[in-house]
Amino acid sequence: MKRTLSILGYTWAVLCIFIVLATFFEFAYFGPVLASITGVKVSPRYSGGEVKTSIDHDGYRTLIHRPVFDGLFSDRKEGFIQINWEPIRTLPPMIAEEVDYDGDGKADFLVRLDTARGVATLVPYNGSVISVEGVYPLKIGWAVRVNLTKGT
Repeated sequence: MKRTLSILGYTWAVLCIFIVLATFFEFAYFGPVLASITGVKVSPRYSGGEVKTSIDHDGYRTLIHRPVFDGLFSDRKEGFIQINWEPIRTLPPMIAEEVDYDGDGKADFLVRLDTARGVATLVPYNGSVISVEGVYPLKIGWAVRVNLTKGT
């Protein structure tokens, strides 16, 4: 009996080593599978949130994400909205986009992106729109985050 338990224990240890090695070397496949099983999701503060609106232009498109005010336990007073433009190879040198982030039918701000220099400027039309948080080059385009406050 002692010998059988010993063999089963060593067999289990060897199998675990193979599982760990397979997970390490095939992380591109196993990583998303393991994450989906556990229900883990990427924070919208990292990903920009879900895409709410897509606007097709001549040769490129604008993706407007949902406003992100998510906090650890409750919503924050400050947040942001992310706007992406893609694909990078067909973007014009200067992009100007009016955005209605609260869905009231009126533009809340105008954002201009200089794709050659990677600089964005902001013209707020609403008191909740604060400033440009950052301009980020992506593999497939550009992203701009605009700081917002709640309730103004």
